[in-house]
Amino acid sequence: MKDFLYIIFVLILTTISLNSFAEKVVLDKIAAIAGDGIILESQLNEQYDLYQINFKKNNPNVTSPPEKLIKEQLLERAILVELQLQRAKRAGVRISDQELTQYIARIAASNNLSLEDFIKKIKLDRSFEGFRREVRQQLVLSRVQRGLVGPKVFISNQELSNFISSTEGQNLILVEYKIKEILVKSKVVADSIKEKIDQNINFSSLLSEFNEGEEIAEVPWVKLSQLPSLFADEVKEMTVGSIKGPIKSGAGYHFLKIEDKRGDTVRIEDQSLARHILIQTSEIRNKKQALSLINEIKDRISKGEEFSVMARLYSDDPGTKLDGGELGWSSSDVYDPEFKKVLDSSELNIISEPFESSFGFHILEVLDKRKEDISGELLKNKAYQIIYERKFDVQLDKTLQELRAEAFVEIKSNS
Repeated sequence: MKDFLYIIFVLILTTISLNSFAEKVVLDKIAAIAGDGIILESQLNEQYDLYQINFKKNNPNVTSPPEKLIKEQLLERAILVELQLQRAKRAGVRISDQELTQYIARIAASNNLSLEDFIKKIKLDRSFEGFRREVRQQLVLSRVQRGLVGPKVFISNQELSNFISSTEGQNLILVEYKIKEILVKSKVVADSIKEKIDQNINFSSLLSEFNEGEEIAEVPWVKLSQLPSLFADEVKEMTVGSIKGPIKSGAGYHFLKIEDKRGDTVRIEDQSLARHILIQTSEIRNKKQALSLINEIKDRISKGEEFSVMARLYSDDPGTKLDGGELGWSSSDVYDPEFKKVLDSSELNIISEPFESSFGFHILEVLDKRKEDISGELLKNKAYQIIYERKFDVQLDKTLQELRAEAFVEIKSNS
């Protein structure tokens, strides 16, 4: 009798367990099949609940759109995400824990928080591990999208130039110029001014002597979009201190000089023209011998031997020895810290004392210094980035729709 009651009890428990399992299956049924994967209704419901929370938070006095419409949109997005993740898996895309942590640390820094404080803030609302999973997925998707779309985005030089000159481009890039102008009516006078400019005669004195245009007491700041297109095409390629002209217009002949410029893409860089000789250690030359050789070379140059000849004979820098050790114009920031330190402190045409960097032993000589306007490249880079992001978004939408069209997708749920 006891055995019989035990069997009945086990059957009841089994029935309850099966019913519970069946209930779970019903609650977690498949919403859609996408390629090799599935999207569950529980995932869709979770996304919908999150949408509702965010919608009410951002739109407290607005009625939420119909549930059916939102779930249809969320399902489409989930399908596209699933297809991209499958593509990532086939391509072997991986985001390491170190890369993920570094990215989250940058997010924290952008919010003026330490990583530890940022984690605490996340944990107030949700699981930090869940947050890490979502960020990892976004990084994977971003990498896949760059691979799929990046090669399809093309920007011509003309397109870049047109955007920089446009009103929209100027409003986004925010570069302003102070421009001095000389206007004369006669070509003969214009040719005379050109000769004087070539002779480095001061532009302001030429302006006072020859200008037939409107006299301006204070040169205003202007954007390219405020200039006639004839001038804008010239100005956008000019650097601070540069002069263009004569430029012929219906009013006569113009000479333009950029007195100053300002904006988020404007940078005036201190540059040096220097040359050096590098002596490195090797299997046949120890550190003591290398130091002795660089001192000997310095002594020989001090006694009258040519720096360039010594560089060609002895320097271990293959990139500069054939040019007599010349490094070309550049900012000191591109060099090794110790090299930068000596370069910045050196006077013109004085050979430095031997010093050691991470590459070996050097002597250097600064031949000239200047302030160089490198804003042009920064301007082009920002303009390129703006155009690229726009084209990328358009191409991404097209590419994702193509990806969906080529994949097997079956919608299982209409809820």
